[in-house]
Amino acid sequence: MQDLHRHCTDDTCQEAADRAVKKVFAILGVDVDKPESVEEFREDLRFGKRMRKAADHGFLALMGVLAAATMAAVWAGIVSKVGGH
Repeated sequence: MQDLHRHCTDDTCQEAADRAVKKVFAILGVDVDKPESVEEFREDLRFGKRMRKAADHGFLALMGVLAAATMAAVWAGIVSKVGGH
């Protein structure tokens, strides 16, 4: 059990962490050694955020339109019953 919990020096731990981070970003298609690749990835994330916010606002607008249409239909029904048409 002692062998499983070997202690690593700060340098070896840092190297292992760096390799792990590079591997994860490589899987995502980002070369962390190229600033333009990292910046493109960041722009993609920003674009996704903008799209999510736009979708949220669009959904809210849709709910408002549906609520207004429902109220208009209810009002038209009330007016037609009261008016005797």
